[in-house]
Amino acid sequence: MIKFEFGNQKEIDFIETELDLYNKQMKKVVQNEDYKKFSVVAKKNNKIIGGGVAYSSLYYIGYIDTLWVSNEFKNQSIGSHILNDLEKRMYNYGCEMCHVDTFDFQAPKFYQKNGYEIFGELFHSKQNLREYFLKKNLVDFYENEST
Repeated sequence: MIKFEFGNQKEIDFIETELDLYNKQMKKVVQNEDYKKFSVVAKKNNKIIGGGVAYSSLYYIGYIDTLWVSNEFKNQSIGSHILNDLEKRMYNYGCEMCHVDTFDFQAPKFYQKNGYEIFGELFHSKQNLREYFLKKNLVDFYENEST
């Protein structure tokens, strides 16, 4: 009989490792590190006013995980600078494309203003919010800069 139950951390780690092994067996990993993390921190007077975290996973697939700017410093191009810096780091590492997901109350227009295009959308009716999935071809934006 098969039981289905809540997994503990050791069991979760096992499942994630097994999936990682499967992925590597099915498609050769060409990236040097499985998950290369990138970060940018914006400071004023040694106080963090914004920042971002991105990563490249297994096959040079870029993903913006976190991007935040303090309300006090919004609309001063800080977010665009952070995003651009993360993208350049990913592109220079080998990523050709980057993607991100964001909610309607967060920043879909910000990402579109910075060259991203929506490729998917979900409506979460219980919370009455939309989640947008956006992508950007980094080669189109950065190939001339790195040469």
